[in-house]
Amino acid sequence: MANVKYNTFGRAIAKNDIDTVTIKAMFCAPAYTPNPDTEVYLSDVSANRASGTTDLTVAGLTINIDNTDNRTEFDINDLVTGTITVSGGTSGVVFYIDTGVAATSELLVYCDLLVGGVQTTVYPIAGTLTATVSANGIFSI
Repeated sequence: MANVKYNTFGRAIAKNDIDTVTIKAMFCAPAYTPNPDTEVYLSDVSANRASGTTDLTVAGLTINIDNTDNRTEFDINDLVTGTITVSGGTSGVVFYIDTGVAATSELLVYCDLLVGGVQTTVYPIAGTLTATVSANGIFSI
């Protein structure tokens, strides 16, 4: 599966000062398939949260202008969990603007977990999960 921008991404960016909102990351169960046409809020996808995980607050948001590729890149620090056991595995991450209410927390993007450039399901057992973020960030416009 490829990375996906939810269709409401532009609206969420336009109506929020992206530098000041709280962005969170939700690890998804392997069976989850993003639907950018119908999924708008965290409440639309929260049933697909990977078992044993909690959502992480994103840190280190940096907005970079890439004049070579003519885009704006949104980069974050790598995602690192505490000690977790994910019984069913996880294969991707949904990023969203957290309002504290699932029904109003707008979805931004879904990113696959890649190992060696291949979409992969990982199964941390009583360990930490580190998701290294691409040098190009989690999304660009």
